[in-house]
Amino acid sequence: MTPWTRSPKLLKLFVGQHVANGLGVAAGVMIVAISATAFLGFAHGFAFTLGAIAASIGDFPAPLRDKARSMSAGFALALLATALALAAARWPPLEIATIGLVSFGGGLISGYGRWALATSMQILIAMVLALGFPPLDMAGVLKVSASMAVGGAGYIAISLVISRAIAASDRRMMTSESLREFATYLFAYARFADPQTDLAAVYGRVIRQQAALAEQLQGARALLLEKPRATPERVRLAASIGLILDGLDALVAAQCDLPDLRRLPAAAEWMRRLGILVRATALDVQHLGLDLLAHREPALPKDHQLARDAANREGLRLIADEDTPADVRAAIGRTLARLDAARAAIARLERALGDDAAAEAAIGEIKLSAFRAARSLHPRLLKPHLTPASPVFRYAARLSLAMMAGGIAAAELGGERHGNWVLLTISVILRAGYGLTRQRRDDRVIGTLIGCVVASAAVAYSPPWGLLVVQAIGLAVAHGFARLNYRIASTGASMMALVSLHLAEPNFPSPMLARLTDTLIGAAIAHLFSYVLPNWEISEAPKIARRLKDRAAGFADVALSPGAPDQDYRLARKDFMEALAALSDSAARMGGEPRSARRGLDEMSAMVIAASRAAAQISAARIDALEAHAADALEAERRIAREALAGAAPSSSRLASTLADFLAAADGYEKAARREADLREA
Repeated sequence: MTPWTRSPKLLKLFVGQHVANGLGVAAGVMIVAISATAFLGFAHGFAFTLGAIAASIGDFPAPLRDKARSMSAGFALALLATALALAAARWPPLEIATIGLVSFGGGLISGYGRWALATSMQILIAMVLALGFPPLDMAGVLKVSASMAVGGAGYIAISLVISRAIAASDRRMMTSESLREFATYLFAYARFADPQTDLAAVYGRVIRQQAALAEQLQGARALLLEKPRATPERVRLAASIGLILDGLDALVAAQCDLPDLRRLPAAAEWMRRLGILVRATALDVQHLGLDLLAHREPALPKDHQLARDAANREGLRLIADEDTPADVRAAIGRTLARLDAARAAIARLERALGDDAAAEAAIGEIKLSAFRAARSLHPRLLKPHLTPASPVFRYAARLSLAMMAGGIAAAELGGERHGNWVLLTISVILRAGYGLTRQRRDDRVIGTLIGCVVASAAVAYSPPWGLLVVQAIGLAVAHGFARLNYRIASTGASMMALVSLHLAEPNFPSPMLARLTDTLIGAAIAHLFSYVLPNWEISEAPKIARRLKDRAAGFADVALSPGAPDQDYRLARKDFMEALAALSDSAARMGGEPRSARRGLDEMSAMVIAASRAAAQISAARIDALEAHAADALEAERRIAREALAGAAPSSSRLASTLADFLAAADGYEKAARREADLREA
């Protein structure tokens, strides 16, 4: 592998669906823009381009049917919001009220789930960009709306054609990204073998990466498990999800003894070789992910057993050494066996990606549709959020107030063009969580500075057709990196938006300094309103803790049941992983909150680590019992787990002790949350 392909960060930045998606979106918008401009000219054709941009905001990799449904629904809502804003633009008080109403609706839509954030942005950004038009009478509003509708419909049709043409490549890229995310997890996992690294820091890094892997696999399920048996290749790619999780399962089980073994001086050389083994495995998986993009039958490197053999030799030497205590020998043996199980799962993954029979065997009798979450925009799903106690409602209200404040501030500055840019800044910065808002604030300011320099130079020196190219490049960058790196996305978005505003009204000057000033004003308003109706992470602690305890109990009950179907086990494992990922994400968000709101963070971190250790013991008990064909032993562990999770005094069993520690950590977290319950009202 060349040096740059060894870097997970560089690979994630430059090799992925986001690049192809950004280019595809730019191509679709450019086709609409060039067609409209060729027939109608820049001034009249811009409304068609704006419609295409509004439709493109919701264009992300997804099964064709889901994409068509979500893009069409999002664009219809964006068109309605745009028409309302344009109709109210002649009466400033009504315009401010309309901005607030549309913004509240856009924020509330995020209650459908993470995937609906794109729909929310479709509504907000389309409305804000349309405010760049000069005030229009009703005939003008209808004309612009009709032009946008045609442009958006044209873009959706183009997008679906492109999506259908590259669907197979999208699925391969999604699988490749999942493999590379797994490799990144392995790189983090290798730090367990370094006794110089703080153990809590290792757990934190491993769990955060496990959460990232869980999120990646959630996206992979949506794409790969749609009609998974339609073609042999789809079967092979669908099988990869389960095999990645099998490898993860064995790695999680191997964590059980590593914290103790890494402290033993006699095991230092073995731990060093173990670290090399895990890092070599990470490179192998990374290589497999890249090879999948180039070959129908991807393969692991030929020498991938060398590091494994070296670690095994040293481990067996320690086991054979008479000075090695019996419990240490057993721990080394267990760890080697579990790491071998992880590598065996990776070997099966290699075979399944290149062999139809191996893929079918990996899937077996599992009903893959059970693992795929369906998208829905039914209004009843928002009913639980129609209360001031809901975090989604509070975010929607906060966003609405901030956007209205931005509109008022812009009016005081003396121009709707100020409002356009100020509101755009607020809409893309303000998020449900304070920490994410703060990060996006900084990224937006820096990205705007860079984007304004590029766009201003283009506006000053480029011919009209050149501006369309700059607009397309900016859109490709903004859309492609929106979920990956907002600073880069903001640079592209600023280029695209500044050029779009210029094309909407070419005679209106658009100096860089004014745009930067507007960005700073919008960023300041977004920051101030992030303190309005806040929803600090500690307020959600009881719900998160209870959910994780319930999922842990369900996972233990199924995992330790000898007769549990493989599908039930995989579903329980998926649910527990997602609950643990949610807790890890919550801890990360709390770390970005003001110091006065970081209550219970130590208890939360302790619960994250305790939950990870509990998962390791559950997985280890299942793997050990199944390998030994010891159904009675597994049933005994199940009874122990049930008693421990019911609050019984822990026995001498490591599983019971670990589960008791997990319950104690969860109770400590809930108590910390109750002590700080007044934060919501503060």
